Amino acid sequence: MRIESKEEFAAAAARANALSDAAEGTPAADELAALVSAIRNWEARRKTEGHGAEENPEPGTNRSPDDLPFSGLPGNLGKLRE
Repeated sequence: MRIESKEEFAAAAARANALSDAAEGTPAADELAALVSAIRNWEARRKTEGHGAEENPEPGTNRSPDDLPFSGLPGNLGKLRE
């Protein structure tokens, strides 16, 4: 079994949840094992395709494109100016 879409993933996860208490050695337990394997394979493929860490444009620093030029929460901006 290979999951190819988010819809298939959602269906497989729901089915695995429904089978989660299947007794060992039953056909339901075999189906659950196949579903778990397919779900793990899907998640492993998604990690490599997903949005990972961005490259640091300034080696030796912690700055990245999503870093803010100031610290604190937006509600604290007024305090930074004082």
